[in-house]
Amino acid sequence: MGKKRIVEENQNEEPEEVQEVIAKADNKKQKKIAKNQNKISKDVDFISFLKEDIRFLIQHRNKENEEKQQKAEEVYNKIEGILYQIAQTKIGGRTIQLVIKCADQNIRQQIFSKLLNDKQFGELLQSKYGHYIGITMVRNMVPEFRNQFFEILLKNANHYVAQGDASIVLDRFLTREATTQQINKVKQLFLNHSEKIDNLAMKIIEKGIHNHLLSLQILKVALPNLVPEERQKVIEYFQQLENLDYLRHKDGISIFCAILNVTDKKERKNFLKNIQTYMQQSQEHLHRNSQFYLALQKVIFTYDDTKQVNKSILQDILPEWLNSIHVFKIIQSIYQPKLRDDIKFDSIGLQNTVSLKDDEIRVKELQDYCFESILNSLQQSETNILLESNINQFICYFIQYIIKYSQIQALDFIKNQIKQLLYFKVDTIFSREVEQNGNYWILTQPEAQRIAKCLIQQQEIAQSEFKEIIDNYCQKIKSLLIQNLKITLISKAIYLLLALIENTNLKEQVLQDVKKNKKWIDKLEKTQSLQILYKYI
Repeated sequence: MGKKRIVEENQNEEPEEVQEVIAKADNKKQKKIAKNQNKISKDVDFISFLKEDIRFLIQHRNKENEEKQQKAEEVYNKIEGILYQIAQTKIGGRTIQLVIKCADQNIRQQIFSKLLNDKQFGELLQSKYGHYIGITMVRNMVPEFRNQFFEILLKNANHYVAQGDASIVLDRFLTREATTQQINKVKQLFLNHSEKIDNLAMKIIEKGIHNHLLSLQILKVALPNLVPEERQKVIEYFQQLENLDYLRHKDGISIFCAILNVTDKKERKNFLKNIQTYMQQSQEHLHRNSQFYLALQKVIFTYDDTKQVNKSILQDILPEWLNSIHVFKIIQSIYQPKLRDDIKFDSIGLQNTVSLKDDEIRVKELQDYCFESILNSLQQSETNILLESNINQFICYFIQYIIKYSQIQALDFIKNQIKQLLYFKVDTIFSREVEQNGNYWILTQPEAQRIAKCLIQQQEIAQSEFKEIIDNYCQKIKSLLIQNLKITLISKAIYLLLALIENTNLKEQVLQDVKKNKKWIDKLEKTQSLQILYKYI
């Protein structure tokens, strides 16, 4: 019976190899428990050691007083020798942050020096709690350590940019403390497409850190070369309504332009819908932000469905075109082609588009939609609005559109412009000679002369009722300039005379009248404009 029991016990025993593995696992588990207990014990000791000091700093961290600074100095003196031992713990990291925030400049300099000159600082920024210290240092930057901080970030930028914790420190420094030169220096690392860029882009997508400054740069470069699945993830992220705040700054606009160039019709429609909602919820972006209008310009000149653009964007912003400088710029770009060709837009991709619609057709459709609203607001505005240089230039392009497409609705508007040019007297100081000659607006005001010249230049294309009005206007302008020839030749009004010679059928009449006065004209100072006139006489 006893032998049988011994045999059964031997059969139930585990092999020696298995027992050894189990023993090692159990030993490792016990060590881990002991380590955690030790860590907890240290944290408890640390909290107990500085409990009252930490509580005081927390209560006074947002107040300005010497007592707070003295307490911060006391805490620093207690933890100076164990900074890196406690920096990667939750309580220790928070304590260091409090000291940096509450201390005077002298103590901050000591902390910055000790942290930045330690080889472990680069690793500290990648840790769960240590990166918060880095963020606090950026917020309370000591100027003399700014460049040293930057050099550490630059050295590790390739790794930090897609590493969750460190990427936050890197982004905060670039957006808050870095100079333009420093930002460009970091961007140079990610300027050209490569396999490294694609790998970083996929890590950025995976970790959801799309909105960081360098993330935008990397995604923009990688976007055309990403596999469809990854590219779709980028598009889906940036078109979501809750993520559209990236449209506040230039780098955000740049990625926005790049995304629109790789989206299909359905995706663009979703983008447009969310942008419309974003505009309605965040009107201040349109009036206060200097970049948001570029995003709207990109949409306006990228979407082939101009009816949808009119309904979703222009309908909402048109009423504000005279009150908001940014809305004005959008409307200005529709009527002034030179603004759309401005080379500065090309650096963010505003010009680059995959649109299939002919640009001339698109622009005409947009102009037609805006026309009535603009005409009504100009007719209701005060006369002095024409003295504003930007509005004045816009009106010239608006007049060109009216005459080119014979917009009969604007006939009274053109008549009113002519009436003001020929008869309006502005309150300003001129020489007695000018006053004696009627103080005509077009003889004295550059803004009036700009519109006057624009109208003269339309004689060649004016048709039907507009042709009769413009022909009559040119005759009156000619008479006015010749009657006041001396004033005309010594002022910028001479360019109106040149416009009559170069752009109308009155060339011979004008030259004949000018030549009659050649003797005294020869005695005038030979200005650049007068030398041009001499080529004709």
